[in-house]
Order: sequence, then C-alpha cells, then structure tokens
Amino acid sequence: MIYKLFVADMDGTLLDDDKKLSDKNIQAIKKLKDYGIQFAVATGRHDSMIKCYLNHLDLHVPVISCNGAIVREPFGGRVFLSEALPKEQSLEVIDICKERHADFHIYGYDRIYGEKLSHKMHYYQDLNKTLPPEERTKLVTVPDCKDIVVNGSEPLYKFIVISEGTNNLPPILDRISQIKGLTACQSMPTFCDVMKVGISKAYALQKLSESLGIKRGEIAAIGDQLNDNELIEYAGLGIAVANAEDALKAKADVVTMANNNEDAVAEAIENILLNSQR
Repeated sequence: MIYKLFVADMDGTLLDDDKKLSDKNIQAIKKLKDYGIQFAVATGRHDSMIKCYLNHLDLHVPVISCNGAIVREPFGGRVFLSEALPKEQSLEVIDICKERHADFHIYGYDRIYGEKLSHKMHYYQDLNKTLPPEERTKLVTVPDCKDIVVNGSEPLYKFIVISEGTNNLPPILDRISQIKGLTACQSMPTFCDVMKVGISKAYALQKLSESLGIKRGEIAAIGDQLNDNELIEYAGLGIAVANAEDALKAKADVVTMANNNEDAVAEAIENILLNSQR
C-alpha cells in the first residue's frame, strides 16, 4: 500500500517520558518527505503547546489539537476545522468538577484558562520561561471560569479534567458522559478530555485528509492512549506503540517492538511505512 499521510500522537508516542523529541524520531519524520508522505500531529494538547517541537522538526504542518476540536497550522494560522464547546453544557462540566473537587482547565482559540495555576498550567508557566515568545502558551487565570464560558470573546474547544488518583476519574467521566451535546474520553490515567459531541481525533483526521485530497486507505496513524482508539481505527493502517494501552493494541493493525522511550515512531516509519513505499 502507498501511504500519503502519517499522523502521530504526541505524549506517550512521539515524545519520551521526559517530553523529549529524539533525534532518531526527528530524522525519520524528515525522511517521510523524500517518499512523498506528509506528516501531521494529533494531540490532546493545545497546538501552541507543541510549537517548540515543530520547530525542532523544521516543519509547519497541520496539527489536530484539543483532541480533534480544532485543526490548524499553528504558525501560519490556516484553519481546517473549528468545533467549539456548547456554552450551557460547559457550565455543567464546571459544576461537576467543583462538586467532585477535580481541577480543570479550558482550552480556547489562543489561550488556556484556569482558576489557578496548577497541573498543566503550572507546567507550561515554567516551560514558557525557557521558550522564545512565539513558542509560549498563553495562560490566563480567572476567579470563575463560568465568566469565560458566558462572556468570553473566543471559542472554547476542550476541557481537561484532572482528578488525583486513577480511581477518582471514572465517576467524573461517567457523569460528564451523560451530558447531551458533549463527548468525553480518558487521555491519561488521571486526565479526561471533554469536547463537543462527535469530536475525536478521527473526526478531525477525516476533515483534514479531505482538505488535503488524501483517501482513508492512504493514511497511517500511531498512538498509545484510549483517546487514540478512533484515530487508529479510521486510518488505513493503525499502529500502536509497545507501551500503548492493551485496548488500543487490540484494535491496531501493527504494534511496534519499541516503546516511546525507544524511538517507536522511527521504527514505525522505517520498518513499516517506508518499506511499503520501496
């Protein structure tokens, strides 16, 4: 099969456990161009959070971000897809989080909102100090995020809900999943992502590939977490890394020998994709 697009998840897949992008993965991704294969990223992150990695790759590529709610080129600004959260249901999510004492952040068009600088916001505040201005993530703390939902001027795309302890997340996820108009999925053992109903990395990939004129069978995708399930099912070739959740491995066409700390993406490119093109 001839592939024209390769899509990679970031955390736990393309990045190692220290959130680093290895030289071997960088070189393998750059090699894709020689074989006529385009590269794209699919992440639960806001796309501003991965500009530093894209600069390392020397690529201005489309990014499926916010778990599929927005697709754009973060440097050039070209938007392929934009699906904002409904306001009324977003207010319900905030109520559930506060009732269950779960932290949360909201990803907007240009900014990340929270009621305190904690978890992801604290991490990116520290990271911003090491980055040039154009690669920094804009972080905004407000007394009450309901005000941003009701009166904010920019579209909001995703909640990330953080609950300490793996046993605390399922009841929160269950409650949010019952809200009509929303979809929720686990993105890490203690995190879940909340988007507009119907939104997923697979939905975003479908819209992106249609814009690029690429057929479903010409796409390969690789991931590790439960929010990558639909992504690798949609792709013509679905790849799970060795450290992936067992449920994802069961749905994958191929599982790499290497994990994310051992250049699994480079393995997938060299041993699977490029061999098919030769």
